[in-house]
Amino acid sequence: MLSDKVRQLITYDARRRMAVADRPKLRALVERAPAGGDADHESRRALGVALLALGEYERAAGHLRRAVELAGSPAQVIAARVGLAEVYRHGGDLPGAELICRMALELARAQAPEMAALPLLHLGWTLAGQGRPEAARQALGEALELRRESGRAPGRESGEMPAEELFAAGDVEALAVPLPPSVAALLGAGPEWDHDHDGAGGSLARAGSYFVRRGPEAVAEHARLVWLRERAGVAEVVAFEGDVLVTADTGAETLAAAEGTDDPGVGAAMGRALRELHAVPVKDCPFDGRLDVLLAQARRNVVEGRVDAGDFDDDNLGRTPSQVYERLLAERPEGEDLVVAHGDFTPSNVMANGVLIDLARLGVADRHRDLAIALRDLSGDFGPEAVAAFLSAYGLEAPDEAKLAYYRLIDELF
Repeated sequence: MLSDKVRQLITYDARRRMAVADRPKLRALVERAPAGGDADHESRRALGVALLALGEYERAAGHLRRAVELAGSPAQVIAARVGLAEVYRHGGDLPGAELICRMALELARAQAPEMAALPLLHLGWTLAGQGRPEAARQALGEALELRRESGRAPGRESGEMPAEELFAAGDVEALAVPLPPSVAALLGAGPEWDHDHDGAGGSLARAGSYFVRRGPEAVAEHARLVWLRERAGVAEVVAFEGDVLVTADTGAETLAAAEGTDDPGVGAAMGRALRELHAVPVKDCPFDGRLDVLLAQARRNVVEGRVDAGDFDDDNLGRTPSQVYERLLAERPEGEDLVVAHGDFTPSNVMANGVLIDLARLGVADRHRDLAIALRDLSGDFGPEAVAAFLSAYGLEAPDEAKLAYYRLIDELF
């Protein structure tokens, strides 16, 4: 089988990244492999892994997504999604890899317990790469225990690396991806990370008085901060190198800190901030967040297993991510009322001093993309007076209810 031949040509380096034992031979295998409609799940997955090892990440991801779609069992879905997680990890998107591993692990525990060690192993490597050694040891230790319980004899998992070394949870600190020089000079080579703070996302950590984001989200946010800083209040960029962004503390709490107070001032502050952002001329904005872009990313998120259906709003509980995506295609609005949209306009992303944060999704989009999320969160966390204050400050009497429902639905897949 193609997968056996590919496996024989791949090993792992000291940082648990795929390495190729014989590049010309692996390249020849890829060129001879069936493609298109002739490729089944196993062939697609093997091709994806081979291309990942060869460093062709986009092509690898395409084959692995197709492998997910062709999967005939939960075990096959898990195996292909772990391959996708490795594409993200090798490409530098450690938060994306972590999310896929966690969701694959959840699926394994529910439907294919014999597969749980695989996402745990790759989750451990991903956490180690992020500089989270204790969490990495826990994941790798559990993976090794599950592997032993399965009765598998010690051997070689791939190439020349012993299986015991692949699962080793000893020197995980050595797996951490080093900070770029300018960032290390600012924070120190081994800063203390805080991943549990107000507004923290999967790719965001705090180091002292700075917020640090790494990966494609960091690159996307940096571009938007540079463009937006003359047009709206945003956090100061302290350093940016490679895929690491460091921003300064804004000196204020997020509006989410007032949750539970029923303070209409929160709604008014959000309305003013959004009115000012939406007044930025669309023609000046180089970032695209329109529906064609959103729906393409939503589909990728569904296939890759990046969507947690258990976190859906009450009116969507019980639906699968695929069902939500099909509804989005069927109910797509005819037109878009375009503005420069934040993309994730929640109270936790607006500071009390009006500064906007978490801007990686900013782009030209229908204004209801922001209105839907703001109104949902204000209604649920602050009450009707905050909603009324928001609409008054924003200057809109009656938003389009059908579009609000549609953009709340699309947010389920992000």
